[in-house]
Amino acid sequence: MLQLPELRQELPASTPDEATRLTELAQLLATTAPLADLRDLAPKVRQLFPEPAYQVGCGGSHIWLHRAHEAGRLACILDRYQ
Repeated sequence: MLQLPELRQELPASTPDEATRLTELAQLLATTAPLADLRDLAPKVRQLFPEPAYQVGCGGSHIWLHRAHEAGRLACILDRYQ
């Protein structure tokens, strides 16, 4: 079954630059065709949110995004139908 990525932002942007990155991420997801595994988007997310300022990782069927200096998730990318 194909997965349709959806951004779930959990914290507000802390800077104008971060707000721009989040907008670019939302646009990327809006234009992405359904995928066999949405975790395949992780490299593109890492390009938008590079280390050392951010940590991007994958769970069973999602991608998570943290600011490196905070414990809470900034955002999560899930299958829209999850």
